[in-house]
Amino acid sequence: MRKLYFVIIFILLPISMLAKEEGQLSDYDKMLVDYDNADNKGKVSKANILMKFLLDRKFLDEAITFEDKETIDNVNQQVWYWASEYYYSLQNYSSALTYGLKALPLCTKDEDKANCLNLISLTYFRQSKYEQAVDYAKQCYKIDEKSGDPDMMSSSLNSIAGIYIGANQPQEAEQYILKGIALAEKANNPTRMAVLQGMASEVYHALGNDEEALKYINESYRIEESLGNGYKMMVRLSQKSSVLIGMHEYEQAEELLNRVIPAFEQVGDKHSLGIACNKMGMTLLCQERQDEAVPYYRKAAEIFESMGDKGNEMHSRRGLYESLWDLNLDSAKIELTWFNDLKDLLYNMSSAESLARYNAEFGTELLQKENEHQKEIMVIVIIAGMVLLILFVGGVWLLMHRRMRVRELALKTIIEELQRETENNQAEETPSDVDLHEETMNKSDQELLSRLVSLVKQSMPAGDLSIESLASNLCITRGQLNRRIKSIAGVTTQQYVLRIRLEHSRILLRQESDTSISEIAYKCGFEDATSFSRAFRRTFGKSPSQYRTR
Repeated sequence: MRKLYFVIIFILLPISMLAKEEGQLSDYDKMLVDYDNADNKGKVSKANILMKFLLDRKFLDEAITFEDKETIDNVNQQVWYWASEYYYSLQNYSSALTYGLKALPLCTKDEDKANCLNLISLTYFRQSKYEQAVDYAKQCYKIDEKSGDPDMMSSSLNSIAGIYIGANQPQEAEQYILKGIALAEKANNPTRMAVLQGMASEVYHALGNDEEALKYINESYRIEESLGNGYKMMVRLSQKSSVLIGMHEYEQAEELLNRVIPAFEQVGDKHSLGIACNKMGMTLLCQERQDEAVPYYRKAAEIFESMGDKGNEMHSRRGLYESLWDLNLDSAKIELTWFNDLKDLLYNMSSAESLARYNAEFGTELLQKENEHQKEIMVIVIIAGMVLLILFVGGVWLLMHRRMRVRELALKTIIEELQRETENNQAEETPSDVDLHEETMNKSDQELLSRLVSLVKQSMPAGDLSIESLASNLCITRGQLNRRIKSIAGVTTQQYVLRIRLEHSRILLRQESDTSISEIAYKCGFEDATSFSRAFRRTFGKSPSQYRTR
């Protein structure tokens, strides 16, 4: 039986932070206990100490400080959320979950709540608690769907697909990952697309369609290579090894794993290391090299047992009893008993029924709009007949195709206009780009987007980025501006303006190496570095400082 493996790509933290000694983590534990035991008056100073601890270890891009006038709920929310993030990065999922659940009720902004829900969902997933994981992932998607941001929606759908893969239900995962890829294409975010393509490879490998899985993982690797994401390229190679095993290309899989295992050991990414060791054990076992497979399975089992990841530990125990069966029967029976206990714990009937219920409810909501559209088409079929239906479908396809091209250009316009102003007209459009503009976007729409990009750039330092102010400067009403941007770009004006600010920040991060993250945040119209860092991290998959370094 083919083993199912799954890797959710989460934001990789600086190597220096992951390599810290456990003694420092104990210091952080003590500081958190002191904070939790302090009265409201003493919490502010202790909160600042905690944030300085994270800043010194390069976990934060800029310092987060609290004033005495700060509300205690806001202080608690920030301290507990960042504690959850920190523990998750150290793969201490029990502590990460504790503080994430404490922070969630205090989140007042939708963006903060979505971040917290996503983190809790991933933490439950790492603990193989799939029912809880999909519940929180669904709540996160609800918030992202309300925002209308295709990038964030695709991120949530990627998480949901991963949970169903972990729960050994790839058929359910397929619909979510395909919907996520469609949204990622609209968002035009290559970092997000690489993650989704990698997940699609996991899904189709689990479905037994390794030819399709290979196409997706090769495209994911190509994107990571073009972005210069060296470590993530190793993660993609680890995913590719699963596909090669499924295609019985064991020597190629072994070669890839010999490359990635040292990389995971070097940065201290225990979770990815454990998964790679499981894959190496399987590769060797398939080649009837049982004695060589045992140490890899044993190492993976120790890692996952220490992390509380019962799902992946189950794969390790199965590999051990299969490898030991002809080598040491008594040891093999012990591992077989262990495997059966884990299997019963993870895949009991109530958990399967709960996941099926979530899938039915959420799948219905996800496809509601498509179903409504199909009903409209059926009315036209009844009234006008088959000829009119064919004409209608052809017209709809052309319209949607053109609209998709226009929305892609709307996002490209941001980068083109910012580069044009920043480089003093040295960056010109290629002839193919010009033809594409003429074909899919009329001159009036192009001029509006260009003026808006220019206006936002001029207004960012002063912080006057209200929709009313921008509309007034463009000599149109707020309603007119919102309708036109929604029609052209497929997102709200506020979301489009945010993307302009973030794209401008990427230019500043590349060109102004001596400027602090905080100053760049202010130049791009953000009130503080924390809100800037969160927005940047969720859109591009890495923090501003990581982007600048790489």
